[in-house]
Amino acid sequence: MLKVTMKDSEIQVGNILLLIFTFALIFLIPLFPESIQRTSNKILFSLIFFFSILALKGKIKKRMLVIALIAFITEWIAEIFNMKILYYISTFINVIFFQIIVIRLIVQIARSKNVNAGVILESVNAYLLFGLMFTMLVTILHLYDIEAFSFIEGETIDFQHYIYYTFVTFSTLGYGDIIPKEPIGRSLSILISVSGQLYIAIIIAMLVGKFSASTSRKHSDS
Repeated sequence: MLKVTMKDSEIQVGNILLLIFTFALIFLIPLFPESIQRTSNKILFSLIFFFSILALKGKIKKRMLVIALIAFITEWIAEIFNMKILYYISTFINVIFFQIIVIRLIVQIARSKNVNAGVILESVNAYLLFGLMFTMLVTILHLYDIEAFSFIEGETIDFQHYIYYTFVTFSTLGYGDIIPKEPIGRSLSILISVSGQLYIAIIIAMLVGKFSASTSRKHSDS
């Protein structure tokens, strides 16, 4: 019983720290001086890699640790030696990594019997990581085709611009200051916006259903 409690506690701490670092990457880094934003992005990404593994349940943790190490190493080698090809590879690995993490978190939510703080944390983390996964795809597309998106004229494009565009599209807010120009950019933007709405609809329906079921069980037991 103690072993199970310790594992649950580890997962809970992993989810809390994952939320903190993901929140910092998405919402706080843009407030930092531009001179340290790039390095701060890399550091926070490295932390997100490893704390997202702590948020997982089951034997998949060991396999995900290998992917996280590969992502971590390629990310920093590409940064230090300014290797563009390796940067493409590391970004693609990031997409795969976040995709697996998001799927596993959704599976954990689906398998949970009750709606508690841990399940809510998992659903929020999955949403933010889902957005980061699409951010990686936007990054790859813009590096591949610099005309795929029209950014604000005169601004230096960095990773925070990709995060901003992705989450504005993901939430279907769409200010229109950054727009897709090429067909592939438009298709990706549609995928991002539809995925964001489907995630919210499915997860909320799932959580409401579990909450109703747990409430019914409590009433029947009493």
